Amino acid sequence: MSMQSVIRLAAGIALLGVAHPLTAQDTVSVPAGVDSASIAAGRLLYQGRGGCVACHGERAEGTPEGPSLIAGRWTLGDGSFPWLLHITRHAGWGTRSREGDPRPMRGPTVLDSAEVRRVAAYVFAISRRKPPSK
Repeated sequence: MSMQSVIRLAAGIALLGVAHPLTAQDTVSVPAGVDSASIAAGRLLYQGRGGCVACHGERAEGTPEGPSLIAGRWTLGDGSFPWLLHITRHAGWGTRSREGDPRPMRGPTVLDSAEVRRVAAYVFAISRRKPPSK
């Protein structure tokens, strides 16, 4: 990844009001297609039509209905971009209700593939400090 791409990504995150300092390790693993434009579009989808706020909160801090996307360990996967694409696209099956039944996320079924990719880019950008699952 070029230094210009890294700078654009960091600037885009800062402009979104969700700035987290990027470490050298974080910048090496930024996937192609995760840029300031996709992050900004993903944030709008997260807060709007995607319906993500209802469970994960306005700032992705989590609610009783959905886990934090910015703190704590990932519980269903490693937090990588491919995994975020998968979990966003496939509606989060794998989470369990109190009765043990699979629960779907509410939003991704209304999003097309490009929109799913943008939401995943946004979550990828805001979650870089979140540790992987154990």
